[in-house]
Amino acid sequence: MTPRAGWSLLFALLLASWPIPLAAQAPPSTSIISLQDLSFGLLVPGIRNEVSVFDVSRRAVVALEGTGPVDIVLVLPTALETATGDRIPLRFISGDAALVSTSGNTLATLDPLQSNRVQLGNDRTVLFVLGGTAQSTAHTRPGHYVARVALILNNPGT
Repeated sequence: MTPRAGWSLLFALLLASWPIPLAAQAPPSTSIISLQDLSFGLLVPGIRNEVSVFDVSRRAVVALEGTGPVDIVLVLPTALETATGDRIPLRFISGDAALVSTSGNTLATLDPLQSNRVQLGNDRTVLFVLGGTAQSTAHTRPGHYVARVALILNNPGT
């Protein structure tokens, strides 16, 4: 190898390893505000109690605001529980979740058992709503029953 070819090769390697500044991009942000808890009300022993996504007084409501695609995943409980361990089974099916505009129009019905990709746009607020079904048994004891639902949002590409 001639000295000139060696310098050319060294110069090419230096250029290839030189950091190239890229335009910084701020990750998309989404704000989440819990507005209303899912409430089954009084559960009578042996009676199934269903809350529809259209039941404005009992469905869960979370406000989402941002821009771009967002993946929504729910971690759903299998039962309501008391502090003493009494349980009332819960069931969630496709259609027990929806996106609703702030004016009340349904934008999309979602399956709470699946990951759902939704498109947020123009920094407008949309409402994520959740219903479900509680099935008490004939042996259900009175008490304060609660369960926690986790809403996980992911901005794809971040």
